[in-house]
Amino acid sequence: MAAPVSAKSRARGPRSVPSGIRHSTGAERKRVGFIGAGRVGCALAWHCRRLGYPIAGVTDVKPKQAWVVYGLMKEKYERLSSRDVAAESDVLFLTVPDTHIVPVFESVRKWLIPGTIAAHCSGAFGPEVLAGAREQGLGTLALHPVQSFFSHSQAIRSLPGSFFAADGAVSGLRFGRHLVRQLRGGWLRVHGTDRALYHAMCVFASNFVNGLLDAAEEIAREFGVSRRRAGLMLVPLARTVLENIAEQGAGPSLTGPVERGDALTVAAHLRELERRTPNLAPMYRILSQRLVEMAAKKGLDGAAVRRLKQVLEG
Repeated sequence: MAAPVSAKSRARGPRSVPSGIRHSTGAERKRVGFIGAGRVGCALAWHCRRLGYPIAGVTDVKPKQAWVVYGLMKEKYERLSSRDVAAESDVLFLTVPDTHIVPVFESVRKWLIPGTIAAHCSGAFGPEVLAGAREQGLGTLALHPVQSFFSHSQAIRSLPGSFFAADGAVSGLRFGRHLVRQLRGGWLRVHGTDRALYHAMCVFASNFVNGLLDAAEEIAREFGVSRRRAGLMLVPLARTVLENIAEQGAGPSLTGPVERGDALTVAAHLRELERRTPNLAPMYRILSQRLVEMAAKKGLDGAAVRRLKQVLEG
């Protein structure tokens, strides 16, 4: 498999790669480097290596993070500076927290030669945060996986087949599309003006699910069910809902008391929530109001809609 490129090897051209690996070919077989060895950087580095891209290096402000990535790639750890990785990369991924992208790019851009692609994986920002890249002759790429990663190993498993939201210069988009195709992923072009809205969409479909299940676990504790047992009970329910949504859509697959127009049950829920978990009652009201809108579109009669609204507004 493709080994990391040493700091002296760039002038000599790509290193040889053992047979048996499906390489990227031609102009797309670029040296790829990573500044930031978190979950996204780890998964991308691991798969780029698997696909035959020479790895220019992986570095992180926490050396142990980079050491973990090298271990997962089954490569000998080589401690490199950001300068080392930047100078050796044809594509440099800045897989760092959003607030660090600009300062990290500013700190390494002088080591990037014209034609290098500067890339990041933020969902909230596009290529505009790589200010001055075009004037320096650099390509740009904002490539955000529409996926949730909680560990390095899970990120490696989950990255293939994911959708990716992309924007950037022509050379960056060409490389990104080729990589996504190799990962058997989906491709979505999201321009800078829509980037924050796109990222909010992802938060609704991912992080808010964590918030909802955490709220459900809090309610469970009120009648003596542990967090762990509540998770065992509720996750299969949530999984079935997601499967139904994938098959039918969120609106058509809606079930439950709001969808049935059962205002008495909704009122009972609110009474107990306000008495025993008052911090969760506003969340219930807001989300149920959305469900009323969905139920109305699904065909719930007007009288039932009015009764539900009265309960939720009362």
